[in-house]
Amino acid sequence: MSKYWTIKEFSKLTGVTVRTLQYYDEEDILKPHHKSDAGYRFYSSESLQVIQKISVLKYIGFNLKQIKSILSTNQLNWLDSLNLQAKIIQDNIVRLNQGLILIKKSINLYTENNEIEWQSIAKMLEVFKMTHDTIVKEWSLRNFTDSEISFFAEMNFQQSRVDNEELWIKLFAEAKSLMNKDPASSEVQSLAKKWIDSANNQYTNNPELGMKMWELMKTGDLPAGLIPGYEQETVLFMNQAIAILFKDKV
Repeated sequence: MSKYWTIKEFSKLTGVTVRTLQYYDEEDILKPHHKSDAGYRFYSSESLQVIQKISVLKYIGFNLKQIKSILSTNQLNWLDSLNLQAKIIQDNIVRLNQGLILIKKSINLYTENNEIEWQSIAKMLEVFKMTHDTIVKEWSLRNFTDSEISFFAEMNFQQSRVDNEELWIKLFAEAKSLMNKDPASSEVQSLAKKWIDSANNQYTNNPELGMKMWELMKTGDLPAGLIPGYEQETVLFMNQAIAILFKDKV
């Protein structure tokens, strides 16, 4: 007799959250083996194999859009794709090594002199920032057109980047504090409206680009530190809340 797991059992077995499994189902990345008449999801050993593939592909750097294509068509130039992921990982290794050097240098200076030579550390930090900027640039070129990249640059010029970062730090912090609540609750729905209003304010002249960025946020395909406070799981939680908000308006 075949073994089937409920979504909660499958989540515990795989370490993938229920919310993420629901998202995979909605996006046709991983469908449950079947659903009961009441709509409950059930997963099989084949589902487990798919989760393992997703985990490996995510670990080596593929985003969910690429993973969906790989799983559905199995058509991919593996050599080019793996070489690209190898370069991305190498860039991250360089960035982390520079951060480690920065920390060790600070420790050594403080141990020897009971103070830190800030000018020297600041110069090393500039190198660290240049590496991160390169990673962000390559990510931008992979995901956006030249006109969309220009829009981002213009948006940052017209709006205060610092103010936007502070706003989203607060919004993410508030969302994380509410993740134990029902997305349909009044508190979460109120926050969902704040998220929508804030996004609309940022992307007033290009709502399609705002939606494209939101899709990337849902897949987890963002360079580290690009959006302060960002966590994919928080975005998926707010995505559920926003879907309920729009459904109630219809």
